[in-house]
Amino acid sequence: MLATSGALRRHAHRAAGRTVDRCPGTLAAGDAGAASPRTLGRRTFLVGASATALAVALIAVMPGEARARTPFRGVDVRPRAEWARGLGPTGPLQQERPGDTRFLLVHHTASSNDYDPDDVPGLLRGFYRFHTGPDRRWPDVAYNFFVDRYGTVWEGRSGSLAGPVMADATGGSQGFAQLCCFIGNHQVEAPTPEAQRSMTALLAALADTHAIETAPGATTTFVSRGSNRWPRGTTVTTTTIAGHRDMSLTTCPGDAAYELVREVFPAAVTALRPTPP
Repeated sequence: MLATSGALRRHAHRAAGRTVDRCPGTLAAGDAGAASPRTLGRRTFLVGASATALAVALIAVMPGEARARTPFRGVDVRPRAEWARGLGPTGPLQQERPGDTRFLLVHHTASSNDYDPDDVPGLLRGFYRFHTGPDRRWPDVAYNFFVDRYGTVWEGRSGSLAGPVMADATGGSQGFAQLCCFIGNHQVEAPTPEAQRSMTALLAALADTHAIETAPGATTTFVSRGSNRWPRGTTVTTTTIAGHRDMSLTTCPGDAAYELVREVFPAAVTALRPTPP
């Protein structure tokens, strides 16, 4: 069953009393020479049909360049070196302790959906400069991984391919999560089918790596390290695949992507994972 983005907007979850704080990639313009924004028509996307429709041979449908890159438990991830041009962390980064990566958090950059494949490295450098600049002052780009509209997966924060590096986020980071970010604005327009498939594969790979239960309805509980929704010391119970708005007062990852987080990804991710013996 196909649902238009307008139908999605009418049925999207809206958290009571949330603010409209935007995701930290919003103001990043990328490197000079990046393609200028153009307006795209609305896309339709799968929601309401069996979520296992996303659980296909994902590596086969990923871009050819991505298939040749660094493998990451069933997903090919283009390493940070392919976009960063020597841009490194501006301060120390920490890893989660063993067993402390308890859930996966989906974001969007809230930037333009209209870009070419060759624009992506420049966009990532733009996000880096905004995140490490005077507006945010984070030690690196906020997210562990990015997924672009063509289905290519990119390593974000330095060291994320090697282990669960702690991330940052608008509104503060509650901790205990790995952050996976769509490049684009998905308030109204859903991620492309290619981006949805790659995000599903990435979430499944991370869940396998960190032994996270992802079946629909699965939850985890932790004590927040501090965000503007969950102050430090608050006991929080969340679904193991969640959206940024579940952790901070923000509209991120946009209504269209949040519908996928709530209704599609848990079953689709679980369908990709090995069946326990």
